[in-house]
Parts: sequence; structure tokens; C-alpha cells
Amino acid sequence: MSCMHDAVAGMTGGREALQKALQLGGDRYRLFAVVARQLDPDGDQLDIEKRGYQLAMDYGRRCARAIAAAPERRGARSALAASKRRGLKLYINSATPRRDILGLLRARGIAGHLDGTLGAPTSKTDNLRRLMRSERLSARQVVVVGDSMDDLVSARTVGAWFVAVTVEPRIRERVAYGIKDLNLLLPLLDRLARRPLARVRQ
Repeated sequence: MSCMHDAVAGMTGGREALQKALQLGGDRYRLFAVVARQLDPDGDQLDIEKRGYQLAMDYGRRCARAIAAAPERRGARSALAASKRRGLKLYINSATPRRDILGLLRARGIAGHLDGTLGAPTSKTDNLRRLMRSERLSARQVVVVGDSMDDLVSARTVGAWFVAVTVEPRIRERVAYGIKDLNLLLPLLDRLARRPLARVRQ
């Protein structure tokens, strides 16, 4: 979110336009298209579209720099590698547009651990439903690991297990299972495999 605010910080009315866009929702391209219209409501449509796209690109570059410099979550890479060795299918389900997140995953060197990447503009819930259909999975076979409310909502909607990553307090509800250290993920998955789904549905 800080990168999004930084992208409009130098513009008169930029922060107010961003707040209005966030209320409408959408991925970065839709959000910054709304920002551009708010900043120049009587302007030429092509100029507004160009400005919105440029803002989205600037935001993307800021995110890429921040992600490249950010420390890795403790245990993330080892948890991915261990899960892969077990034969588990691993997918990223992100609110970031897929075309943008693929480069970030490659830059962090984790793309090779994944079986696929799902992103905006499709919602996380719809992405999850599509994944379950394509992999022929029941809710009992799916674990969503996430740190945001839309991760929780997607798991709850399809009836999957949910494990909250609780390093940052972004999930505003109590959940049955949470971890701060991703080294704890596989032992927790072992526990979940022995429990009936109805007892952990959020």
C-alpha cells in the first residue's frame, strides 16, 4: 500500500483520488485508471488512459524494487522445497495481476517451486474454484496459506482449510490455525491431514 501512495504523493489531489479509487476496488490498472480520471475529469480520454497506465507502471516498478529488497519470510524457501519433495501441488493465488507477479517470482528465485500462478483480474475465490476444478480437488484436499482477509474469505467460501501467516496483523478475525514462522507449516499440514474438515472450517 505504501508503494501505491508513493506513486501519487507528488500530485495535487493524488491521495484523495487514490482513496476514491480504492473504495471502488480492482487491480492496479483499474485503480490508477480511476485515479487518472479523478485528477483530470475533463481531459482527453486517451491522455487519461495513458496517464493511468503510466501510474500503474510506476507503481509496479516501486513494488518490484521493494520486493527485491525485502527480507524473505523465515522458512519460506525451505517450506516450498520440502512441500515439493512431498509431491504437494503449490500455487500462488494473488490479487496482483498475473502478468506482473510472474516477473517478481522469477526475480526472487521461487518460480521453479510452483505448479502455477493465479492472479487478478479474477478474484482469489474464483481463482481457487478454477484451480480445484482443473486439479479435480475437493475442499478436503486444499490448504490456503495467507496473510490477508481475501485469503481467508477465499478459503472460507470454498470450504478449504486456512492457515494464517500472522507476522503482520492483517487478518482481523480469529482463525483456528496460524503460524509466524513458515518452518512450522509442514508439521501443521500433518496435523490438519488427521483432522476432519468440518472442525477447522472458518
